[in-house]
Amino acid sequence: MSLPTGVRLHWREAGDPVRPPVVWIHGGSVEDSRFFDRVHALFPDTRGHGLSQKFERPEDLTYAKKAGDLLLWLDGLAIEAPVWGGASMGAALSLWVAAHHPDRVRAVISVSGPPFAPIAADREWWTAHRPLVEAGRFEDYFDANVLLRLGESELKRLKARPERYAAAVNPLRQHTVPSLLAVLEETYAREEWIAECARIRCPVLVIAGSEDRFLVATIPGARLHVVAGGSHFPNRSHRAEVQAAVAEFFAEIGFD
Repeated sequence: MSLPTGVRLHWREAGDPVRPPVVWIHGGSVEDSRFFDRVHALFPDTRGHGLSQKFERPEDLTYAKKAGDLLLWLDGLAIEAPVWGGASMGAALSLWVAAHHPDRVRAVISVSGPPFAPIAADREWWTAHRPLVEAGRFEDYFDANVLLRLGESELKRLKARPERYAAAVNPLRQHTVPSLLAVLEETYAREEWIAECARIRCPVLVIAGSEDRFLVATIPGARLHVVAGGSHFPNRSHRAEVQAAVAEFFAEIGFD
């Protein structure tokens, strides 16, 4: 889809188109969710990711720019206020939209959504691994990132299934070196915006692994589900538990 601004946005949908809409946004690497078989699930590739338009400047990849694209996209679909959600970056972007465009959000599901500035250790990690991206060694960078976020056992499990590994790595191959560097530079340059989460007034479910940082106190009335032993992506490592938490949340807010 070409937006009125000229930006090209790719998206997919699943589920029942007559059911209530859920916008589910990928994390730093594009990944569909299978949480929503019984809803109208919409999966956009945000600018700079997946099959959507690439940019080579970090300032073109901010949450404000990504949110602007998605609101224009929803306008084109005549969808006013869906449930928003996602994991990692997708969760944080969903919270950002709820804080800045409250009339466009019915509820939010945040799986490890970080409204934090990257910690010093993460920025140091990026400085150390940036040369892999500069050299075009995208798969090596991907492996290092999975190792950092999910651990060695998860990396081994992923690589033992070549088709899943290829599906996870292929989105990186859509990039040039400058466009992937822009995505990552923007990621590691973000500033903290926790205080802005106090503006959120819609129902929010925060799901977090016990081994990850999470936020709930700043969001008025937010529900918290901590996955014992879960990492930054508990929707991958504890899929059934996360799906059950989402289903309970849908029931609580009368989402049907």
